[in-house]
Amino acid sequence: MKTQFLAPFFVGILLCFGSFCQAQNKTSGDSAVIMLKQFYTAYITADDEKQLSSLQKKYCTKKILKRIADDEELDSDPFINAQDTDADWLRTMVINKDAQKPNVYVVSYVNNYTKKRIINKLLVVKEGKAYKIDDILTY
Repeated sequence: MKTQFLAPFFVGILLCFGSFCQAQNKTSGDSAVIMLKQFYTAYITADDEKQLSSLQKKYCTKKILKRIADDEELDSDPFINAQDTDADWLRTMVINKDAQKPNVYVVSYVNNYTKKRIINKLLVVKEGKAYKIDDILTY
């Protein structure tokens, strides 16, 4: 009698686990997520302003770069919501597609100093064959 109960129970658990794994993998093959991971990994570990500028030109549209350049009151980097970077952010970085807004992605990581999660919402568009950051919605 116990085995008749346990078999369907374990099958149910396996089905739930399989669904959970599929949900987790939805963003793992997403080209925009891959682009954002590459951008933020390179951006956070960049050594100087020249590298940052090069990364911005490669991964961002002219629209967002113009918006940032025109902002005379800018006191922090809008891509990271901070003035300086910390390579430890990469350990806690999470990138997810916004479930309710099309082409919006949320990049977040924990600031080790404040112990708070920094959240950046980004609008990503496809230009030619490449995905690019078109707007920073949290800026």
